[in-house]
Amino acid sequence: MFDEIREKYLVACSTMISGYAMMGLVNEAFGAFREMRKLGVVPDKVTILSVISACAVAGALEIGRWVHVYSEKQMIEIDIVLNTVLVNMYAKCGCIEKAKEIFERMPVKDQKAWSSMIVGLAIHGLVEEALVTFSRMENHRLNLE
Repeated sequence: MFDEIREKYLVACSTMISGYAMMGLVNEAFGAFREMRKLGVVPDKVTILSVISACAVAGALEIGRWVHVYSEKQMIEIDIVLNTVLVNMYAKCGCIEKAKEIFERMPVKDQKAWSSMIVGLAIHGLVEEALVTFSRMENHRLNLE
């Protein structure tokens, strides 16, 4: 019964954190995440995605880094979706080199991953790199066809 309650609490918290993040209420999202951890509920990938997205909105690089390391320690699967959110967060928080590192390590890249990297490069004034990355994306797409 305790596991069932914990699972329901995880779903409720994840939903609240996601909603807060989507509405730009990042302090509330971080607060719900802290409370969840304080109660011993281990976040799942959905929760991690929401918190990292909130970090991107808030420009909260240190919290984003901590959540990234935490997710690795918790052995949460870092798939294409999580990698893309990490690229976006690091780029928006001014850590473009880390965004590029994660992007280049991605074994598979979809349209969102390519777009996140290109936009990240562009907002940092790296126009040439953004154009080269766009060309790589086009070549990648042609190779898939």
